Amino acid sequence: MQLKQITKFLTCSLLTVIVLLQSGCAALNFRHEYDKGMRFYNEKKYNEAIISFNNALNYKPDSYSTLCLLGTSYAYNKDTKMAEKTFQDAIRLFPDQWNAYVFLADIKRSQRDYQVAMDYYETAVTLESMGGKEKLYYKKLLKEIKDEQAAYALKDPIAQQQSKEKFKTEIVNAYTGTKATNDITPEKQTGEVMLLLDSKKWEKAVEQKDDKSIVIEYGIKGEDVKNFKWTQLVTVQYFVITDNFKTTLDEYYKTHIGAIEAIAKNSEKPFEKKIIYQNKNEILYEWKFDNAKETEIARVVYTPKGIYHIHFAKKGAFTNEEKAKYIDLLKTAQLK
Repeated sequence: MQLKQITKFLTCSLLTVIVLLQSGCAALNFRHEYDKGMRFYNEKKYNEAIISFNNALNYKPDSYSTLCLLGTSYAYNKDTKMAEKTFQDAIRLFPDQWNAYVFLADIKRSQRDYQVAMDYYETAVTLESMGGKEKLYYKKLLKEIKDEQAAYALKDPIAQQQSKEKFKTEIVNAYTGTKATNDITPEKQTGEVMLLLDSKKWEKAVEQKDDKSIVIEYGIKGEDVKNFKWTQLVTVQYFVITDNFKTTLDEYYKTHIGAIEAIAKNSEKPFEKKIIYQNKNEILYEWKFDNAKETEIARVVYTPKGIYHIHFAKKGAFTNEEKAKYIDLLKTAQLK
């Protein structure tokens, strides 16, 4: 009887030691990846920071500071879509913490989506976690944004109409020609992409341009792309190669896919990826997340001056007809 009790005690003790060791290793691994991410972040190496912060989240998925740093790294890396998703994850896990609301608000303000931005700022100000000085600052900022919104509204109708007319012209010109050819010599390269999209189905929903990147999103007419309420989405991205952003085709692809794989791993959802076509300058690939609840077919084209990235995404599985059509659209996209 005593022998059984001793054996049971030793077994329980051994299991306790194993659990403690595993917990300790996970904590050490998290700290290692987190510190590495912080080093890259401070050095403005945002691609590397994204990988390290995602690795850190593998060991501690509910780290609020890591989620916020990851989202900020995506934002600095011009991946607004992933930045917004990451901040949304932080808000879902920690609805009483104010930082992620402000980060999201900053993004929406930069997109001139003023009402959504103000909603996030106003929510942040109501939270007890925000200090008194911060509350005063953001209450003052809200008044400034209202003035900014009013000033932009005066010129917005003209700008929006010009944008719509330009988009219609691009579509008409595309349909009157034959299959597009690429003309991306360094002297002429602008980062613009022309897709043979059906103007009756698609409309331009988001457009962000600066001297380092271009991001344009097309959504199905009537869907609220800005707030992630879409069923299908076309995203066109262009990133200029600079001293602060040096990459290769392989590195860029692995970083992009690695970030999505990390999200899938953190959420314990299945993830599949497949390269459809590849040569030294481009990759055509597809992935499926959570048993094809979200799927994407995309093309990455590398040039010494910049990287083109075109995505067709769907909440659900592509039909064979859709897949064939979108692959053809990716192949015939005119890169400028």
